[in-house]
Amino acid sequence: MNAGELMKAELDRYDWAALRCACEHSAAHLPGDFLLLAAAKKREDAWALGLENHLMIQSFPQEPAVPAVSVLMAALTQELSVGARTEILDLILRLIYNDDEEVSEACQQTARQGLWLFYAEIAAARGPDTVAYACDILKIIEPDRTRLSDYGASGRFDVRPSWIGS
Repeated sequence: MNAGELMKAELDRYDWAALRCACEHSAAHLPGDFLLLAAAKKREDAWALGLENHLMIQSFPQEPAVPAVSVLMAALTQELSVGARTEILDLILRLIYNDDEEVSEACQQTARQGLWLFYAEIAAARGPDTVAYACDILKIIEPDRTRLSDYGASGRFDVRPSWIGS
């Protein structure tokens, strides 16, 4: 199974039609939108899909938010353009840090299950935006409060002190 299949398998785990989307319809269209996001070549193309407008109303996550975090994390395991990867990390950040504490915590719990994906983003150093978003996510979900700063101080990773809060 290739990494792209992980995302498809994760998409298949959920009854998207049973979830209410922020567009006031069923979330049945979201699997196709997630696949288009993963296939985007530039961030502008990924952003143009407007997935955030289907997962959130302003800063309030909707029913598909928690499964979306799992799908987006599965997407990070595959080859993606830097633009798609950046948009995915941005979406994860918005889903784990928002104005609904209960859903935000549920999304954070989901993201913690893949904690090392975000460290891998830092190590891969695909671009300053991907590293910055990964650091922002880790500042929220990392239970070991010193690990991120230790990694930043190690000199092994291209991490700006402002990204890790030092």
